[in-house]
Amino acid sequence: MTAAQPIRDPKPASFAMPDGRRLHLYGAFSGEPRWPAGGERHEVAFSHRRWHPVRREWVVYSAHRQTRTYKPTTDACPFCPNAADGEIPASDFEIAVFDNRFSSFQKKAPKPASMPGLELDSAAGNCEVIVYSADHRASMGTLSRERRELLIRVWSDRIRALMELPAVQAVMPFENRGEEAGVTLHHPHGQIYAFSYLPPVIETMAKSFREGCDLAKLAALEDYRVAETAGVAAFVPPFARFPYEVWIAPKRFRPSPGALSDEEISDCAWLLAAVANKYDRFFGRLCPYVMIVYAAPRGMDGFFPFHIQFYPLLRAPQKLKYIAGCELGAGSFLVDILPETAAQALRAVTIEASR
Repeated sequence: MTAAQPIRDPKPASFAMPDGRRLHLYGAFSGEPRWPAGGERHEVAFSHRRWHPVRREWVVYSAHRQTRTYKPTTDACPFCPNAADGEIPASDFEIAVFDNRFSSFQKKAPKPASMPGLELDSAAGNCEVIVYSADHRASMGTLSRERRELLIRVWSDRIRALMELPAVQAVMPFENRGEEAGVTLHHPHGQIYAFSYLPPVIETMAKSFREGCDLAKLAALEDYRVAETAGVAAFVPPFARFPYEVWIAPKRFRPSPGALSDEEISDCAWLLAAVANKYDRFFGRLCPYVMIVYAAPRGMDGFFPFHIQFYPLLRAPQKLKYIAGCELGAGSFLVDILPETAAQALRAVTIEASR
């Protein structure tokens, strides 16, 4: 496989999978994806939403997800190239995106039948898997700079494509890394969720940004800065809820990754690896984390900023950060490390990351 030259708006090679899902290959790939004739088709199952009147939020029910793939052995990884019964029948690829077989949201989810005493709605939307590399052992910190730049451009393209679905209100790429973060497949990958409603966290964030909360001002606070480039900063928010939490944000307002300049894409790509590698070196082990990519929901391009949030699930090398009773029951987070102390500690970690 010969690496393709970076392009501003990558267009994938798209293929129909035997069960009706779609596979999109971005960048260079080897081998024309083909599935066995009469390949596996699974029964289409639909999720639905129920309104939680006490917490005032939607809960999504997807009973079919109980049978999803769970911690396969390396030689049975469905995300590896040409794996038996795998998702990506190509001999090599750069980035692959496909509809999740066990999706919590569906493009054509029907309105659920009524149930006495409950407010119900469809779980319209979509869930995609985004595989960062054909290499089973790769990670955000070891991907090449070019691959990380392509990843950001793929986020942009998938957000644009999913926002074209009439029902979709917000699109959120994310990555869970490590078993402590709930990972059940260790091949380097993330997910992209498209919602037909505003989930409560995104809705609250939108209200804050609409009222003037400014990430650029936070990024300019030197005591909280972890690393920076000319156009993008990585910093510990002064109000961090997790020890060593880090956000990455452009220094100028950008509503989505599609609005970034080429230089800002390169800067974000460097900081993605810098943060992941700082965590690993600081804790002296592979650090489990949740990484969330936020972009402006529908109609909010004027005030909702694109940014990336890292939530490491360690507070010390062998000590996990658990969501405990006060945090789960009251929503009031308890943090043992001051944000400025965390920023100073991470800032001091030297790493080698291709820029």
